[in-house]
Amino acid sequence: MTVQNNDRAERRQGNSFIGVTTISTIFLYFDPVLADFWESLTMTKLTNALIASALLSTAMWTAPVFAADPGSASAGNGESMRDATSGDYKPGRAKPIASPKLTDEDSRAAPLADEATAVKSYGIVGRSADGKEIKIEPSEALRDLIIKELNAPANGAEAGPRKTEDPGLGEGEAGRQVFGTDDREQVKNTKTYPFSAIGYLEAKSAKTGSYGSCSATLIGPRTVLTAAHCLYSHEDKDWLSEYLFVPGLNGSTADDAPFGAFTYESAYVLQGFIDNYQGYYGSVIPWDLGIITLKQDVGTNLGWLGYANYDDLGDFTANLVGYPGDKPMGTMWKANCEVHAENIAPEYFQYDCDTFPGSSGSSVYAYDNNSKQRIITGVNVAESPEANTAVRLNAANVQWINSLYK
Repeated sequence: MTVQNNDRAERRQGNSFIGVTTISTIFLYFDPVLADFWESLTMTKLTNALIASALLSTAMWTAPVFAADPGSASAGNGESMRDATSGDYKPGRAKPIASPKLTDEDSRAAPLADEATAVKSYGIVGRSADGKEIKIEPSEALRDLIIKELNAPANGAEAGPRKTEDPGLGEGEAGRQVFGTDDREQVKNTKTYPFSAIGYLEAKSAKTGSYGSCSATLIGPRTVLTAAHCLYSHEDKDWLSEYLFVPGLNGSTADDAPFGAFTYESAYVLQGFIDNYQGYYGSVIPWDLGIITLKQDVGTNLGWLGYANYDDLGDFTANLVGYPGDKPMGTMWKANCEVHAENIAPEYFQYDCDTFPGSSGSSVYAYDNNSKQRIITGVNVAESPEANTAVRLNAANVQWINSLYK
């Protein structure tokens, strides 16, 4: 079990959020004291930047017509739903997929100096539910963005104090249970947003026939974000299969799945997660992102979280919700902790939020008090003795996700 504490209570007093963002950022967060000043001087520039971002996204990707804007959040329409195939879900058959461990010797991949390899790593590799292999090369626009990020300095932002802990995760929604230094809290009401958009993910190993579990998050009507190692096994050298997404699961029986369980149409990972593997997890951590496209529109009813790249991501409060395997089967737990600018790199960031196998794939998000939106900034993927790690949603990762958004 990897539980990180390190004086959270004291550090929460000094947390901050995001300073300056790129045009790909959908939601901006400003210090209220400077709001009037900013509005009077820069509102025209802000409007132009948002328009330019929309045009750039359209030009960079050839994709289906979106049901909503990629990256924006939705609380759903609140209508109940239950999938006809929910009987496929059999509680208790899956064991949490082990969280990859980062060691001092092979903590993470060395930066890629070869531009061709870096670009190829952002290809789309996937498999459909009927077994068809999918492979899509990166666009020229994404290629240029990757090369730009490859040569960018690793700097965090310096912003004013800002609290981005999700107020929806307070005592009214969670009953605190403490185990030693563990500060995770159980989410009791999983039927309400944003918990309705967060789910238990199950998959089957083609090699062993056993099932494993992770956590995942709706980011669109049919789009689910998780970790690549929840979809593809380097140990098996093959894709997992029979992915099943159970939003809002709240217990150990099928009746505890309030919305049912949903089958997949296709699953995708970054090509670098497969091609760049050198026998240890640290060699592929920058590409540990996965997307599942569901057969059914689930998000219109249940809602989804937003996601964005903050170019100057500074100190912020991270919120993490998922299904850790050391807790009662099928129960949802939340944690929050501080992420400091010095622990933020271009491809990942580290924090002391408590995690356990089963938490892999959980979205790490910040709460934007201005827009009242929950914005994913990373995906929880790995642990180490010092800290836990998320793949950062940088500009290239956001554009990669946008290309698969449905």
